[in-house]
Amino acid sequence: MIDRFADVVSLAAPWGSFFKAGGLVLLFLLSGAGEMAVLAQQPDADLPDSVRGELDARNLTPEQARRQAQQLGLDLSNPERAAAQARQRGLPTARVNALLRAVQQGSDTDSSAQALPPATVAETGVAPPDTTRPSSDPARPDTAEGPGENAGLAYFGYDTFDRVPDAFAPDPTGPVDDSYVVGPGDELRLVVWGAPEFQYDLTVDRQGRVFVPDHGQFTVAGTQLDALRADMKQWLAQQHAGLTEDPQTVFMDLSLARLRPLKIFVLGEVAQPGGYTVSATANAFNALYSVGGPLRRGSLRRIQVIRDGSVADTVDLYDYLADSGTPAPVNLQSGDYIRVPVRGKTVAITGAVERPAYYEMTPGETVRDLIDYAGGVAPDAYGADFEVRRLTPPDARTDPRASVPRKDLNYDLNAVLSGDETVPLSDADRVRIRAVPERTDPAAASAVASARISGAVFQPGTYALGDSLRTVRDLIRQANGLTDDAYRQQATLIRFDEDLDEGVRSINVDSALAGVPQANVPLVPGDSLRIASVQTLEDARSVRITGQVRTPGTYPYRSNMTVQDLLLRGGGLADSTYLKTVLRSRADLYRESSDGRSERLIPFNLARALNGSGRADTPLQPGDEIRVYPLEAEVNPDPFVEISGAVKEPGRYDHQENLTVKDVILKANGFAEDVYLKEIQIARPKTEDDGMRTIRVPLQGPDAPADVRFAADDTTQALQAAAEVPVQHRDRILVRTNPDYSERTFVTLRGEVRFPGDYALRDDGESLSSLLDRAGGVTEVGYPGGGQLTRDGERFILDLANVLRDAEDLTLRGGDEVVIPTTPNSVSVRGNVAQEGRIKHQDGEDVAYYLERAGGVRDSTKNVYLTQATGETRKVESGWFSRTPEVTDGAVIRVTKESPPPPDEEGLDIGKAVRDVTGILSSALTIIVLATRAFD
Repeated sequence: MIDRFADVVSLAAPWGSFFKAGGLVLLFLLSGAGEMAVLAQQPDADLPDSVRGELDARNLTPEQARRQAQQLGLDLSNPERAAAQARQRGLPTARVNALLRAVQQGSDTDSSAQALPPATVAETGVAPPDTTRPSSDPARPDTAEGPGENAGLAYFGYDTFDRVPDAFAPDPTGPVDDSYVVGPGDELRLVVWGAPEFQYDLTVDRQGRVFVPDHGQFTVAGTQLDALRADMKQWLAQQHAGLTEDPQTVFMDLSLARLRPLKIFVLGEVAQPGGYTVSATANAFNALYSVGGPLRRGSLRRIQVIRDGSVADTVDLYDYLADSGTPAPVNLQSGDYIRVPVRGKTVAITGAVERPAYYEMTPGETVRDLIDYAGGVAPDAYGADFEVRRLTPPDARTDPRASVPRKDLNYDLNAVLSGDETVPLSDADRVRIRAVPERTDPAAASAVASARISGAVFQPGTYALGDSLRTVRDLIRQANGLTDDAYRQQATLIRFDEDLDEGVRSINVDSALAGVPQANVPLVPGDSLRIASVQTLEDARSVRITGQVRTPGTYPYRSNMTVQDLLLRGGGLADSTYLKTVLRSRADLYRESSDGRSERLIPFNLARALNGSGRADTPLQPGDEIRVYPLEAEVNPDPFVEISGAVKEPGRYDHQENLTVKDVILKANGFAEDVYLKEIQIARPKTEDDGMRTIRVPLQGPDAPADVRFAADDTTQALQAAAEVPVQHRDRILVRTNPDYSERTFVTLRGEVRFPGDYALRDDGESLSSLLDRAGGVTEVGYPGGGQLTRDGERFILDLANVLRDAEDLTLRGGDEVVIPTTPNSVSVRGNVAQEGRIKHQDGEDVAYYLERAGGVRDSTKNVYLTQATGETRKVESGWFSRTPEVTDGAVIRVTKESPPPPDEEGLDIGKAVRDVTGILSSALTIIVLATRAFD
């Protein structure tokens, strides 16, 4: 048996596109005559939907239609001539002109329709998962993501389509109500009992008639079912008078045994766009269920049913999903288009309402409508006022580069609910209905077990403590996250003790959000967290410049402010004449230590800083001061010492009497982690020639002061030894770095493991399997076969499933990143295929299977590559009797395309010829069908 993949790949030859199996009708132009001849045609030829619909309705094949055209004398090669001949044979001129315009203007639509995948669904309207077109947003989240405002707030209505209930799908066998209009393809069941008794299943033919044995033909199409019963009864009464006698002796029943299918298109912002076949009883709501519903970016309020080129009706799904009105189902007809546009004006409502969510609003709807959609206000709603946060219009923004500003508006809730006040809405509004405020004293807060948050968060207020609210991080998330201007370095947590005395604790916000235990402290009832904004802090934060400058003084501190920025603010230093009075070899930067208890001196070369080098780009901190000295001044007359090396804050410090090495180390905030504790060195100026000499100070061993003995990592003992070594003015203390010190190395483990996060390697040789074991192993939904290990930005070709089976392993290094994804249950097919996308994974299937499901490869295919989930990539070789490689879950199949020929290469453009001839044939066939219908 010839392998399927060989069939597919063989079509990549230059002439394969011209004689493609299962594709377009194969045509060729006979030279000289200008007539078309059909060389070959497959039973499943892919004609445009407009032509196929006409042919199917008349139960004709394309070949039969062509033969009828020849019998009627219609010229297939010229649509205009065929149209003229159709007019001569009685087809209405207006209908022919409309058809020609559709053919000329709709060629792009036809071609796009041909490009659609054959996503025919069962008559239940439910699309099979492996034939649908993939969406650009396949995983439709129904909640706002990220740590920003309204994180976790749902988008109303979209979760309705997460699952398709079988009971809701339209039934192809009925029942239907009496208003159903019978048409070709329906199957009627006629039952007569009494004196005569018979039962017939009658199929409505293309002419809209049924044939009743022993009675004749009867036209039924276009008639409602209840009216058809009455007409049929009168017609049968001509032979069975008992049907109309009084009393009645013959009885009749007419019902629908099977409904004709409808062919529709669902387009726009839906999860699975394409063409579908659904039951005749399906409405727009049923059809949307069939395709998985609108994406989150798609509208629920303005869904259009397009029929014969115009909008036949507009569907508002809120009529079904909210208590806003009585839904009016829109029944569909064959050939209808359902288009889902992009979601319109969207507004968030939170707070004291029954159903907080994002809602899509139509023009003219107000806050009152929004509250109705949200299920009304909650019992504890605060009626005095509510808040609307509104984006500032673009033309009113002063700084287009800044974050989008909002303004807060307040309205009377009672007035809105009573109808005395109407509040219009704008896109992206955020409406917050406040709850009745609780008592604000600490005792009351403790009684209700709540905590309060204020300041730079999106929803400040009081929140009840519970399972979902236990820590500082939980409280910030409950308030919908931080605003853009929140000061993240420090927040204030106020807590009352048993005597209601107020205590204050500083919290690093970023550390709390990261889950660091020291910052993410547990809350107790009555806690109050205050997060300041950067704007409020900047007013109090400043830097100074003093000395030999024209405009000395205090200036507001700004982020990213540098030494050079403040020097220029001081004035005069850009003037060459003024600079003659300035000492350019030296200026000093004074900076407080992190604990605020001491001040460091950082000297720098003023001339280099003014030229943009040296300390020019050193960032300033709030409270910094720069001193610029006059040329005749004595530079830094105050005594000083310097310390460098393995200390936390190396630099220059004031010298005091009886200062020791220990004192200087403490001024530098102590040793760094990599300190070498056996000795330190002191560089001391010589008195005679101002040169330098080095003094070695051992901190352990026989030469250490006071015979101190301690371990190499005992900094306390080292400081005791350093306390016995005095220092002098201008000494420079060098604390050496331990050459044997090595920092702990970490690897990152993310995804579907029981305990993801950063892990410190136990030793330089720890293996990947050991790390996975420490992380609790892979979860049930994890997919080891698709696991990835990245090192230095490059991915390892490694099968983590083999690592778990101890079949192979790998030694980890610091900085490695391991990711275990969820099981994808799909295979991606990309590149030069009929329909790119994801296809449901089937165990044991090979490359050919997935290429076939993707519609086969396109013209000019060059190569096919298979990248397994492990990262292993191979070129797939085709053969007539060889099987292609088996595809694992999560793999990617890429089909590359040959480069096009040079522009000046002469020869027949086969693809263009096929497109042109197919367009002529499609147009002509439509004319034929309509023309022959006129004579039926």
